[in-house]
Amino acid sequence: EMANRLTLSGLNCEEVEPTDKHLRQVVVGQVVAVDEIPGASKIRKATVDAGGEKLTVVCGAPNVAVGQKVALARIGAELAGGMKITRATIRGVESSGMICSESELGLSADHSGIMVLDSSVVVGKPLAEQLELDDFILHFEITPNRGDALSAIGIARDLAALAGVKVRRPEIKLVETKEKATDFISVRSDDPVGCPRFTARIIRNVKIGESPWWLKKKLLMAGIRPISNVVDITNFVMLEMGNPLHAFDLNRFGSQKVVVRRAKSGEKFTTLDGNEHALTPDVLLVTNGERAVAAAGVMGGLESEVTENTNDILLEVAYFNPVVIRKSRKELGLNSEASYRFERGVDPNNVERASARAAALMAELCGGEVLAGVADWYPTPLKPKTVSLRPSRCHLVLGVSVPTETMKKILASLELTVSGTDPLEVQVPTFRPDIDKEIDLIEEVGRIYGYDRIPDSTENKGPLITPLHLEDTFADLLRRIMTAAGFDEIMGHGLADSRHATIINPNLPQVRIVNPIAEDLNIMRNSLIVTALTTVSHNLSHRNVDLRLFEIGAVYFPPDAQGNWCEEDRLMLLVTGNTEATWRDHPRALDFFDLKGAIEKVGERVAGQEDRYLIEEALGVVWSYRPVKKACFADEISFEVDLMGKPIGCAGQIDPDILRKFDIKQPVYLAELTISSLLSCRRPLTQFSPLPVYPAAPRDLALVVDETVKVGQIVSAVRAVAGNLAESVGIFDLYQGKPIPPGRKSVGITIVYRSAERSLSGEEIEQAQQKVVAHLKSKFKAELREQ
Repeated sequence: EMANRLTLSGLNCEEVEPTDKHLRQVVVGQVVAVDEIPGASKIRKATVDAGGEKLTVVCGAPNVAVGQKVALARIGAELAGGMKITRATIRGVESSGMICSESELGLSADHSGIMVLDSSVVVGKPLAEQLELDDFILHFEITPNRGDALSAIGIARDLAALAGVKVRRPEIKLVETKEKATDFISVRSDDPVGCPRFTARIIRNVKIGESPWWLKKKLLMAGIRPISNVVDITNFVMLEMGNPLHAFDLNRFGSQKVVVRRAKSGEKFTTLDGNEHALTPDVLLVTNGERAVAAAGVMGGLESEVTENTNDILLEVAYFNPVVIRKSRKELGLNSEASYRFERGVDPNNVERASARAAALMAELCGGEVLAGVADWYPTPLKPKTVSLRPSRCHLVLGVSVPTETMKKILASLELTVSGTDPLEVQVPTFRPDIDKEIDLIEEVGRIYGYDRIPDSTENKGPLITPLHLEDTFADLLRRIMTAAGFDEIMGHGLADSRHATIINPNLPQVRIVNPIAEDLNIMRNSLIVTALTTVSHNLSHRNVDLRLFEIGAVYFPPDAQGNWCEEDRLMLLVTGNTEATWRDHPRALDFFDLKGAIEKVGERVAGQEDRYLIEEALGVVWSYRPVKKACFADEISFEVDLMGKPIGCAGQIDPDILRKFDIKQPVYLAELTISSLLSCRRPLTQFSPLPVYPAAPRDLALVVDETVKVGQIVSAVRAVAGNLAESVGIFDLYQGKPIPPGRKSVGITIVYRSAERSLSGEEIEQAQQKVVAHLKSKFKAELREQ
């Protein structure tokens, strides 16, 4: 129920996992004897007391010893990784179970040795019961705007609001010495934008050791490996409160002052993982005034880390700018739990409380003495903002009438301060940086009130329940057309490599990205061709060579002379390779006419008629392919495409020189059409014509014309002269070669004469045909070729 409620409120719970998933049939055992096995150097025979029953177990762990209390998996247990425990004979010794490591129990990745339990556990009892692991883990997928939910208290806050109760926070019992921390340490930030707040606290005389089981358990369940009591406490408080912390060895820190600054170009720094980094000014550093001791908000330094010899702790809790930490993390190539939280925003005004919580735990678990107070650099405190909420607007957006008092109660339960009636004045704490506008407050009301409580009704007029935009339904139509034509859809992400974009369209302006996620994704694409060729190259490298692809996506252009940015939706069609072989058809190479057929299929559906000839009769020639020179197309197959007299895009064969840049070695034919232009050609209603009842009279003409004469011009001329008597005009043959003279070509034309009102006489048809022939001879110097 907890998982369902939180999911419905926007905190998506992906999985509910029992903590004893791999602990069934696992009990507490005690090693009573360890004996060598003759001829075996890496395994030994252990006798384990399982609670009144002694079992023989073959064990290869180097740390097994007499007297240890261990995790004993009995016959039938199923451990992590799918391992099932069965009775087995190894080197002549029958093994009736297994002594387990933390890795085999699914508690951590540690498989260096067996898990040694605390002496207080009871032999023979179920391990899950003794370790208090009869519980559940909820796995959440937190959206980037909800940095407050990356902590136990953040999740508890939402859950309390859903349940109508208050969050119960842990009580902090901090006992401090008379000495002041500020007498021994000072803090300063030379980059107040990158680090608006920094605090330091001193804990002396700590004893580094292993954490108690309750603390280790909480970290293990959260997927964090326990290290030592001090480090474990910093991780625990981060998981509990959401504020990352870092503990330095004060005696190895190198000075009595902390200075936060930007790195110098080329400055060297070694992180905790042992890797040395050459830095740039994008990286924010914590220093001792001279040298770096930590990459702020990302990872600590190797030279000041806490070790088993550490006595005094310098505890850092700070607030860093999310954008600065994101750049630092990218520059270093590191990811950490701390950077993950800082990038999404932590609460700058919870810093001191998190510091006090960690210090109190270090005093309790490490025997430390906490110096009084905290060195706090916070020159410009970040204050809660106030956002107004109109109840009437909330009703309109949600589509349901939520009483004003209920709104107040919901917002107050999320620890927002509410005053006023209409509008409500809501003071938003700094732990919710995502709440900035009225619509954000409406979302908070909606998700806690319950989206499942909002009725699904046709009378609901809220702006959240609106019909699809015309562009969306039109895009769906195009998808249906293209998939029916045998094309596969691809989906690009909108980013491209400026070098590829320049090669394809050198004269097209580009929208450059200031902070690209990769060098080869540094612009917003200005053509779908870039994505298409990248996709083809990827498919060819995986031996998928016969492709018919389409994409519906946006292209982007920088501001024009008037300062207007442009984002335009387009349709890309592409064919390459061969047709599919069937029992009756041999495969053939896909060519421009396959692409042209797909384009015209789109046009026929867009125009609202399936019969292209009826469209032509009503509107004139639908299609026009005008030869033009485009940088991305081969000169001989490069066209501007018009539909119903309106330019809608371009089509052609991709230039082989460009294909080589993408490592493509086969012809590619591509069209890029503008969605808005296609949409403007769409008829609002489909028009139907009755089936013809009078006979048709087909006539063929074989004409010899100059090779410069376009076939489309001939078709247009025939239609103009024949008028309504010509039901359709088509091409059945195109030929060059002997006996046709050089520079000339033969074009075969079929004209179908028919009237929808009466039967045509032979004389009428002959007159129309002679008129057509005379016009073609006059306009194109055409000669009739003998059939």
